[in-house]
Amino acid sequence: MSISLKAEKREQTGSAAAKKIKRSGQIPAIIYSKNGNLNISVSAHDFEREYFKGAIQATVIELELGGKKIKAIAHKVQLDTVTDRPTHIDFFNCDETKGIISKPKLTFVNQDKSPGIKKGGFLHVVLRRAEVVSAKEAISEIVIEVAHLHIGSKVRASDIKLPEGVKFTKKGNFLIASITGRGKSEEDKAPAAGAPAAGAAPAADAKKADAKKPEAKK
Repeated sequence: MSISLKAEKREQTGSAAAKKIKRSGQIPAIIYSKNGNLNISVSAHDFEREYFKGAIQATVIELELGGKKIKAIAHKVQLDTVTDRPTHIDFFNCDETKGIISKPKLTFVNQDKSPGIKKGGFLHVVLRRAEVVSAKEAISEIVIEVAHLHIGSKVRASDIKLPEGVKFTKKGNFLIASITGRGKSEEDKAPAAGAPAAGAAPAADAKKADAKKPEAKK
């Protein structure tokens, strides 16, 4: 999946210039390139329309700049702290990388079937998105199965089955999620049917010992 956006080259940088650009209905941005970074701006209306769909960081964007087309990924989107609207975009030039870098959404499925969650635990998500590199196309979503997880179980990078030709850019077997909570449910802690309650055996032994004692002479 890809989208097209018209871009304009920015000659001026800095906070004052950025404010002027925003007032004109544009968002300041930068394309990181091996041959020199490019300061640009894109239409706020057009970018926000795609951004609020929720998959912009996993979508190849074709930037039309000065008669040329540059394939890029929105690597980082800065947001206004009050409105949550984009205020600045960092693009990576896809044409200069050995693969297409994207940040797919991590979706955890079958939580209702997890033994750990059924016993009162909950899914603690460490990463909502993870950066990957693909040889062919941008990845929008990675589905993670959690139906088999118990309390204390962890999901690490090595546990994820990625599509062919896709790998995480982050090194190491990093943590993605875990099932946390109490160790056992109240049902698990209850004694099995027919088993004596705690303290019952010692009490019975004490009664037997008392019965064996000779009666005191009057």
